[in-house]
Amino acid sequence: MMVTLLTSVCLMGPVSMLTQTHPQVVQAASKGKLRIKGNKKVRLYTNRGKKSKYYAYTSRTYSYSAKKYLKIGKKKHLAYKIGNNSHWILAKNAKLVKKTVDRYSQAVIKLPSGYTRSALLEAYKGHPSEKFIAASMKGMEENNFSRVATDESASDKKLINPDKLSASEQHELADFSLRVINSAREQLGLEPWIYSTGTQELADDIAKEYEEHGRSIKDQGHYVEGIVKACQKHGLELDDNYVEDMAGFTINKTTMPMGEMKRNVYFGLKQMIFGFAGSGEDERKNKSLYREWEHAGDLFNTQGSSHDGDHNYYGFSISKTGKIYSMHFISVPTFIVESEKYNTNFRP
Repeated sequence: MMVTLLTSVCLMGPVSMLTQTHPQVVQAASKGKLRIKGNKKVRLYTNRGKKSKYYAYTSRTYSYSAKKYLKIGKKKHLAYKIGNNSHWILAKNAKLVKKTVDRYSQAVIKLPSGYTRSALLEAYKGHPSEKFIAASMKGMEENNFSRVATDESASDKKLINPDKLSASEQHELADFSLRVINSAREQLGLEPWIYSTGTQELADDIAKEYEEHGRSIKDQGHYVEGIVKACQKHGLELDDNYVEDMAGFTINKTTMPMGEMKRNVYFGLKQMIFGFAGSGEDERKNKSLYREWEHAGDLFNTQGSSHDGDHNYYGFSISKTGKIYSMHFISVPTFIVESEKYNTNFRP
């Protein structure tokens, strides 16, 4: 059963405030699964046919969402698209996993017709059109992963303690949340956000600041002092919150299945993307609750600044205060990373 989620009213401000300025391709669900051939890791490629710094490994099964011919040098090679960051594996290095009857479902966000960057920008400025609100209400209704008991895999039934996640569990949730974000970004023609070790460490320290000072999403705002402290510790000279979006939930138990935690994460992201300010799924048909668009402007780098269309480096963490769990979606914009003024020692 879904728990009640809380929304933050103090949002991650437009990153463009640091400088005092203020095509739609549908992301397909998984089309199949594959494993690599042989017993050695395999180099992945970017969308432009360049070697990536990442590899595919023999121990994993990968879902692929598309296939096409990549031009590498003067030759074209059939390749499959895998992962959150639009990486491609050459077909010659992969073998498809035989399809079986699948009772599981991969979580993605599909943006309805009418949800465009231009319409979002107007909503971000405080003037959402009726068409855009209708599209957002449709998005809340049709993207139902948070309302069903379907898991992504059998392993989602394992019990976890959100306050004491193992490194692999935390990475799984970061990977999950990033895939959901990027599934929506791709539909707006945006580059994917990129998971990075440096941003994950920043996210962990921000969560610690919340816990050590007894702060949570229930305080109706971001803990800016703690966010700034963590940012400066990591070499980001920021004086306000330019890195955190936040959602949360309350629950009386200390453990839950991984699948339930994923549905909590999914609902939080769905709230932010579609501007929904209600406290749970039961209120999704109330039009008056679609009124908050700053989160979506952050997630889609659409805020009316010269940095619109950029992408961010990403990490995810959870903090607990009493029975309240705050989910910290931490992202550092590319232009901040590249700025000598704001970045003194931060390494993504």
